Amino acid sequence: MSTSGVLDWFGLPGEYTDPEDITVGPDGNLWFTEPVSNQIGRITPRGEITEFALPTPNTGPGFITAGPDGNLWFTEALSVNGDYEHHGIGRITPEGIITEFPPLPAGTWPYHIVTGPDGNLWFTENGVDKIARMTPDGALLECPVPTKNSGVAGLTVGRDGWLWFTEDLGGKIGRLHP
Repeated sequence: MSTSGVLDWFGLPGEYTDPEDITVGPDGNLWFTEPVSNQIGRITPRGEITEFALPTPNTGPGFITAGPDGNLWFTEALSVNGDYEHHGIGRITPEGIITEFPPLPAGTWPYHIVTGPDGNLWFTENGVDKIARMTPDGALLECPVPTKNSGVAGLTVGRDGWLWFTEDLGGKIGRLHP
């Protein structure tokens, strides 16, 4: 949208795209997830769109962030017969090369993902009351939150350098020092 309120729209190819999350990439383009069509998309400031299919069918990419390593990182959940059974983290290079890391433990649903002030990827694990850290080389550390059945969901980095998160079922805001 321009400062005078003029909107530009860019249609996505395909019938079932369902774009969900968007972020600015290290290449200056905008990157977005398409959970229904199982793709990561890239749009240039001029509106040129490229889509990249995930290697594992039906993984449903959800949230995406620019990583500390010059790549983009995203959350994914594999739907099998309508049940989400595989939950993981993926990485896509600005050239479109995708890496999917080993699945997270059963019952885990990775949700929001951000790059922390410590140079690692942090994401909420909805369903198991944890916040997790993944290093750019794929090492995982999980941190439980004290509220049971909290529905840990949103996540951001505050100006204070702490990770702030929401508990949509616990009715709380929490913070974690990375």
